[in-house]
Amino acid sequence: WTWERIPQEMYKQDGGSFKGCSRFELLGKRGESTVFHVRYFEVDPGGWTTLEHHRHEHAVIGLRGKGEIQLGPHVYPVHVGDAAYTAPGDTHQLRNHGDEPFGFICVVAADRDRP
Repeated sequence: WTWERIPQEMYKQDGGSFKGCSRFELLGKRGESTVFHVRYFEVDPGGWTTLEHHRHEHAVIGLRGKGEIQLGPHVYPVHVGDAAYTAPGDTHQLRNHGDEPFGFICVVAADRDRP
């Protein structure tokens, strides 16, 4: 998926353990005065996001393909239309074991700590 006038970016600029991830900053980085940011992430087949934890919460909504989210010791499937909540301090990771890209929206506080 792509958005007009919104560039696809690397998942993270500062390294870490992840594979096959990209993102689009949809709202919050172009002068909007929101207290939240809306981002679209895409994970390639066989890819994963960083296993991390931080003090801020966020919500994930599946938009494309299917994947899974690890929340602490538990793993849950994420399909199109599913929503998942990551509480402050939860160790979490999203993974794609499928054969097509797994895309999801992530809503997060604009003022947040680093993982």
